[in-house]
Amino acid sequence: MQLDGLKTLAGEFLQGSFRGVPFVVMGNGGLAGRKQAVHDYPYRDTPWVEDLGRRGRLYRITGFLCGATCYVQRDLLISASEASGPGLLVHPTIGIIRAACMSFEWRERDGVTGVVDIQLELLEQRNLLTSLAKTSLDAAVAASAVAMQVAASSDFSGRAVSAWSVGAPAIAAGKNAASNWAVTAASSIRSPAVMGASVAGLPGNNGRYATRNSGTTDPSASVDTVWSALSAATASLDGQIGSLQTIINSSDLAATILTIPESLRQAVADPGTQLAVLLPLTVYSPDSIQTTAPIGAAISVLITSVSALCRRSALAAIAQACADWQPTSSQEAEALRLFVAELLDAEALIAADAGDDATWQALRALRVQVTQDLSERASRLPDQITITRNACLPALLLGQQVYADATRTPDLIRRANPIHPAFMPTSFEALSA
Repeated sequence: MQLDGLKTLAGEFLQGSFRGVPFVVMGNGGLAGRKQAVHDYPYRDTPWVEDLGRRGRLYRITGFLCGATCYVQRDLLISASEASGPGLLVHPTIGIIRAACMSFEWRERDGVTGVVDIQLELLEQRNLLTSLAKTSLDAAVAASAVAMQVAASSDFSGRAVSAWSVGAPAIAAGKNAASNWAVTAASSIRSPAVMGASVAGLPGNNGRYATRNSGTTDPSASVDTVWSALSAATASLDGQIGSLQTIINSSDLAATILTIPESLRQAVADPGTQLAVLLPLTVYSPDSIQTTAPIGAAISVLITSVSALCRRSALAAIAQACADWQPTSSQEAEALRLFVAELLDAEALIAADAGDDATWQALRALRVQVTQDLSERASRLPDQITITRNACLPALLLGQQVYADATRTPDLIRRANPIHPAFMPTSFEALSA
């Protein structure tokens, strides 16, 4: 086959790379399964097979290099295969994984120059495609939350403009409804839960009560910087709440209401605490007097519209908190999925009854994205099981017994919440893997 024909053929195949060195992929295979230890015993017809965990996924990839740079690419792949540690494999069907190169074979075809056939054997170290999928799902949740805010603001403006024009009594009622709702946010940011969550990102071992759902630690953070940031966030939130009484038009009122839950969420470093402080903001429903008088009707419309916008802005912030939340078991992720889905369904029903079609559609779309994100994470997490022992044992010993890994002790302590880690309860919850 001529070189030009090979170049044309190469363009018909998908491309891959290892450690940044590209090659043409012709075919691939793999080996997967479980690690099993087979135990034979005297006078027993069947052996006992002991499960030792998942076997590392082995990939065998065949391809070729062609063109003027094929020999340079071959040498680069040789160097990549001889480099220590795992490298990044980009494959058109396998995806993006970090893998260790077990072997690399190459061969030049007889009588043909400018073509090098290759075969790689790689052992997966980490699947990065799931991380990319998580990132894309988080982006979809954020986009749906923003779309829901826009739809809710649009429906609010359509109802509030006419009522706003009635005069000062209706305007004052709408502002007071928003201020009464915002009082909960002002109280939440000063709560002990938020103060405790603010130290979750501090480096070092600060005890089990300071360890929360936050998965990131700031090495440069200190107690002073944490308290200063929380104080600044509290002052900013207070300023936004105070501005509710000085607003002169309905669009500014809507913009401020949408800002308050998100400001509260960003002031709290721990996603689990974010969910706890945002939840009370989703159940706001003040009483409004139903009347046919023009002023009374305008007051009722503004109070109802403001309370609906307040709840929906809190739901958008909760959706963002769910995307940042890191569940540790499939049960936790599934429980939150069902809970948030119920919240969004209830508000979507209210929007449908009120004729807010755009908000209803946006809430349904947001529900799909949030539940899909949590379902995807639940499918990749271990189950939660009950561990029972005959006596109170130290947490370090249980970590070694259950997982053969004493570094898993903090998770056992967090789940069991014992009076003292040296005396764990005889029955407690733990992860299955």
